[in-house]
Amino acid sequence: MSTSEEERAPTPIEAALEEHEQPENLLEQLAAKRREISDNREVTIVVPGYETDPPLLLIRYKLLDGATLTRLGEKIRRQGKDRWQRALNAACDTFITAVVGFYVDIAGDGNLEPLTYKGEHITGFTLELAEALQFADDLPDPPTTRSIVMGLFAHNDVAVTQHSFALNRWFQNTSLDVNQEMMEGNP
Repeated sequence: MSTSEEERAPTPIEAALEEHEQPENLLEQLAAKRREISDNREVTIVVPGYETDPPLLLIRYKLLDGATLTRLGEKIRRQGKDRWQRALNAACDTFITAVVGFYVDIAGDGNLEPLTYKGEHITGFTLELAEALQFADDLPDPPTTRSIVMGLFAHNDVAVTQHSFALNRWFQNTSLDVNQEMMEGNP
């Protein structure tokens, strides 16, 4: 055996075999990971500005399929606005289409409760959301769903794009903890 062969690190499969593990264990681990990725169809992402001190405000989204994302993209391209405005509109429309509901973590301990207004769970970017969070008076007349999204994010374009980045990261890999990534600064 040459010196270079002795110094070469074993591959994960070789290491598993050396440790007398059956290859099925590795395959079972990969299969479990695949199940985790395929079973995870919703994510709850903290809203920028609400992530440091309780109560935390979070939005739960569902995974969108390619056809839905294509329709959203075609709609945005037809609007013909400048590039930045198209990016904001794409983010807003993605949020609007994927939203499942709003949640609060009152104590910051990970225990989520539905955000309710007048006894009803808020499940979309609606006027009820704006009324509940007291920004309805800041909306244009008549309010649009996009204006409600922007109102929630305090008309902060960068906060919208940061949230969109987190959601899109999760769309790419549904096993990611995008909240943890954003907190650690590792997008």
